[in-house]
Amino acid sequence: MTTKTKLIRTIYLYIAALASLIFVAAGAGNLINTALKAYVFPKAEKGGYSRCNQQPPVYGLEKGIYSGVTTEEKQTQLDNLLRDYENWQRENTGEECYSAERQNNAVNALTMMIVALPIFLFHWNIIRKEKNEKGE
Repeated sequence: MTTKTKLIRTIYLYIAALASLIFVAAGAGNLINTALKAYVFPKAEKGGYSRCNQQPPVYGLEKGIYSGVTTEEKQTQLDNLLRDYENWQRENTGEECYSAERQNNAVNALTMMIVALPIFLFHWNIIRKEKNEKGE
């Protein structure tokens, strides 16, 4: 192997190890951030998730929508609207909404760490092995 090839290989190994280590650190940081917000500072996330703070969708309440509709049909439509609102409220407010966002953040962070850590370890082992062979 020529000196130039060795230099390029060494630069590649260090850049790949550094980049994957940055991803591991970012994933760990995101995971710690999520845990801190969930257990230490629970109010910190309450204003953050936009889906949790949206008003429910209101539909079917426009003026004149019930013209020519029987009272029984109106009641059925209103019952459906109330049921939809209750479902929306259960799924998009309170702890249920925040726990879904937390789990999503944790999955993203763990995925980043699971992918980046083996890449880092692989490249770092090659670097360490070469350093040991050189006697440095």
